[in-house]
This record gives sequence, C-alpha cells and structure tokens, in this order.
Amino acid sequence: MTPTTPSTDIEVAQKAMVLVGLEPLTSFTDQTDEALVMNTIYEDILQDCLGQNNWNFALGQKTLSRLTDAPVDRWDAAYALPTNPAVMQVQTVTINDVPQKYDIYEKYVYINAQVDDVVVLNYIFRPETQYFPPTFTLWLIYRLTSVLALSVTRKADVADSFTKLAEQQFRRAKARDSQQVTTQAVRLSRYHRARLGAGIYQVIEGTTTS
Repeated sequence: MTPTTPSTDIEVAQKAMVLVGLEPLTSFTDQTDEALVMNTIYEDILQDCLGQNNWNFALGQKTLSRLTDAPVDRWDAAYALPTNPAVMQVQTVTINDVPQKYDIYEKYVYINAQVDDVVVLNYIFRPETQYFPPTFTLWLIYRLTSVLALSVTRKADVADSFTKLAEQQFRRAKARDSQQVTTQAVRLSRYHRARLGAGIYQVIEGTTTS
C-alpha cells in the first residue's frame, strides 16, 4: 500500500505515535497518557512550526474594516483583525501597496489612514490540515515524535534522533516552499489570489520588484 500524507490532525498525531512505537490514538480525548500529551502539545507545536517561516500556504490577505469610533490617542483609525481564519502573525499593513506603521491592541490594528483609504492586511494564519504541503507535514510529525519520545517513552536518544530529522526536514520544507514563488522580491497585491478552499487564499503574484 502506498503511504499517504495525513490530511487531518488525528492522522498527523497517529503517524507521530507510530514512529515512536506507541499505539495510535483514535481521539485527542482518549484516556491514555500518550493521548493526554498529544492533546496538550499538538496545537502549540503546530503554531510554533507555522511561525518559524513565512510559509506561502499559510499567508492570507484581506481588506480590513474600519471601526466607526476613532482611537483615543496616537492613531487616526482602528481596523478589525480577521477572525475566520484568525490572524496568527501580522506581516504587513498596506495602503496602495505601501507598508504602513501600525500597532495592534486586542483584536484591532491601529494605523494612520484616511476614511477612503483601502487598508490591506498580509498575515499568517492556521490553514486546515489538509492544505499542509507534505514536506511541512513531515516536519510537524518529526517535531511531535521528538516530544513523545522524551515525554512518554522516556527515550532521550530517540528524541535526539527525531530532533535532528526535524531540523533537516525543516530545511527541506523551506526550500520546497520557496519554489512556489519567484526568486525575486514579491510585492503583494490583493488582486492576485487563488482560492484554495473555504476561506483559504494563497497569493499567486506575478509582479516583482528588483
């Protein structure tokens, strides 16, 4: 049987558990020590992985909605951050493709902008697992396996081996991800997007700057 790339969080967790010699869970709420550990660490490790690189598959772009009330101090206007998908990390806030200075307080972006300005947010979000590239998924699996080996099976040598594999796979995942865009600097435009799924967008940009 040809191995398949996991397409759900449970399948990713199961792959990691099998690699370290554990019985795969059926649910994150299974009443086992390994399921408890996996339920505790899974999303934290995934978000850490997403935050370590500007992954093209996790980049989003949206026009922001301006709040009616102006900020009390410092900034001209406040804009609501997207909630679906939620923003993990802000990359840039632009007006007419020009990056702007901004602050983030609670769930709002504070910026100096006129009422008729179109304010665009470029950000990292948490995609659905089925949209992870195989190279990224394998890196995540190795990261999870390393933690399981140390915290559940108490095998430091196995944990160290998977940590090294994870480091190598991270480099492969970054290299593969970088091949999806031009090698020149990319200037993002809200008009160049391809819809990959419900609420998920990836920038497909042909305009570059030297």
